[in-house]
Amino acid sequence: MRPVTLRNGLVLIVIAALLPIGSLSIVQALSTLNYSRTLIGNRLVTSALATAARERDPLVISKQVLLTLSKDQAVLSGNAGCSAALKAGLGNIAAIPNVARSDAMGRVQCSALPFDPAISFANEAWWQRGIKAQGFTVSAPVNGRILKRRILVGMQPIQVKDGTNDGAMTVAIDASWLERSMAASELDADAAVAIVDEQGTVVLTSEKRQLPQFNVAFGDAKVADAIARDGVAWMYAVAPLYDNKLFVVYAEPTKHLLATAVKQVRISLLLPIAALLIACLAIWFGTTRLVLQWLESLRTLASQFAKGDFAGNAEKYERAPRELGLLSADLHSMARAIETRDHELQAALDAKTALTHDIHHRVKNNLQIVSSLLNLQAGKISDPAAREALNQTRARIGGLAQIHRLLYEESHDSDHGNVNIASLLNALCVQLRALHRGQSNVQLVCEAASQTVPINNAVPLTLLAVEAVTNAYRHGFPSGQNGRIVVQFMVIDEQATLSVTDDGSGFDVTQKTASMGGQLMEAFAQQLGGVLSVVSTPGNGTVIKLAYPLLHEQAGGGFASDA
Repeated sequence: MRPVTLRNGLVLIVIAALLPIGSLSIVQALSTLNYSRTLIGNRLVTSALATAARERDPLVISKQVLLTLSKDQAVLSGNAGCSAALKAGLGNIAAIPNVARSDAMGRVQCSALPFDPAISFANEAWWQRGIKAQGFTVSAPVNGRILKRRILVGMQPIQVKDGTNDGAMTVAIDASWLERSMAASELDADAAVAIVDEQGTVVLTSEKRQLPQFNVAFGDAKVADAIARDGVAWMYAVAPLYDNKLFVVYAEPTKHLLATAVKQVRISLLLPIAALLIACLAIWFGTTRLVLQWLESLRTLASQFAKGDFAGNAEKYERAPRELGLLSADLHSMARAIETRDHELQAALDAKTALTHDIHHRVKNNLQIVSSLLNLQAGKISDPAAREALNQTRARIGGLAQIHRLLYEESHDSDHGNVNIASLLNALCVQLRALHRGQSNVQLVCEAASQTVPINNAVPLTLLAVEAVTNAYRHGFPSGQNGRIVVQFMVIDEQATLSVTDDGSGFDVTQKTASMGGQLMEAFAQQLGGVLSVVSTPGNGTVIKLAYPLLHEQAGGGFASDA
C-alpha cells in the first residue's frame, strides 16, 4: 500500500516490523488466558462433584430408610404401631426430621411426628409424579404439610404382591440443613453453591447474591458462563444430584476467577503496544525535525521559483541534513538556469508579438487600401448592378479588415489568434451602416454575447453576416420602406447561433433562386460545421440563422449591444 506521507510510511514500516512480536504476544496472552480458564474449570468441576457427593448423602440415606421401613409389617399395615415403628426406624438423623406412611389415596396413615389425620398428599405434584414411578424419587423444595417448613420430599411407592398400588413411604429432607451444608462446603470466599432443577432455576441455596439462570444441559465435567440480572458474570460447573431432576451448581464470579489471568494478559498486550507507540512517536518527531520541516521549506522555495521569484536563500539550508542540502543546491541551480532561459524566451516572445502585431496592422492597412480603391472604382461606374457588386465586395473586405484590426488592437487575444465576437460584430455593423447610409429608413442593430472565437471561425461568421445584412438592405426594404435589421450572436449549451433578422417584405423561399450570396452563406456554414436555415414569407420579413457546435470558443460573461 502506497503511504500518503513520508512520516506515515515510516510509521507503517515500524508497525510491520513490530507486528510479528505483537502477534506472538497476543497469542501468548490468549494461551495464558485459556490455560488459566482450564485450571479454573477443573477446580470448579471438582468442587461441584464434591459438593454434590456431600449433598447426595441425605438422599441416599433417605432411600435406604424408606426401603427398610417399607418392609416392616407394622408400617405396611398402618395400624396403631406404625408411627412408633417409623420413629424407631428413623433414629436421630439431623437431615431427615420425619418419615410418613400414606395410603393409595394419598392420606397420611402414620408419621414419626404428630400429624393431622386429615392431611392428604393426593393433590401434590410430587405425589402424582412419585406414585407413578417405579422407584425412589425426590421432589424440589416444598412447604411440608406436617413440618410446616421447607423440605425436599423423598418418596418410595409401595406395591402388594399382585402389583396393586398400596400407597407410599415419604421422607422429609430438611431444606435448611441442606443450605447450611452447602454453605459449609464452599471452598472459596466468593463461591456460591445452589441446587437447581432441570430447567436450571435455583430452588435451594444459602447465597444472598443474585444468581443467574443456569444451563444444566452441560452436565458434569463441563464449565459454562452465565450473567445474572444484576450484570455480574459467573463461571459455573454442574453436577447431578439425583435422577437428572436436581443438580448441584458450583459457581464463582468470572471477574474474581480471571483477575490474575486478565492482569497477565493486559501486561502481555500493553508491552508491545507501548513499544510500538514509543517507536511511532520517535519517528513522528524525528521525521518532523530532520525531514518534514526542511521538505516544507523546499516546497515553499519551489513555489517561489514557480511564481518567477528566483532569489532564494541557499545559506539557510546549510544546517539541513546533507541530502536535503544537496537538493536545495540543485533547486537553486535549476532556478538560475530557468531565470536565464526565461529572459531569452521573453525576448523572443516580445519580438514575435511585435512582428505579429505589425503583420496584422499591415494586412488591415492593405485591406483598407483595397476597399478605398474599390470605392473609387465604384464611383466611376454608372451601371447600378456593377456598382452594387463592387460595394458588396468592399463590405466583405471591410469585414476582414475589422478582424485584423481587432487582432492588432487586442494584444492578449491576438497572441492566441482569438477575436472578441461582440467587438467584431459591433464594428461590422458600424461599417455596414456607413456603407448603406443612403438607406437611413432602415435601422441596423447588433447584439452579441461578449466572448472570444478563433480567427478561423471569425472569418466565415463575418462574411456570412455581411452577405445576410447586405441582402436584407438590398431586397428587404423596397421603395424607402422603414424597417429594422437585427444581427444577434449567442451561445446556449455549447451551441453557437448567428442570426440576421429583418422585418422587411420577405419572399417565398420555395421560389428562391440559387444566388451567389446564398451559395457563399452555405459554404461558410459548411466551413463551420453548422446548419444554415432561411425562414421567410412574403410580407413577414426574413430570418437567416446559422447554428454550429462551439468547439474552441470560450464562453464569456456580459452582453454588448449597439444600435
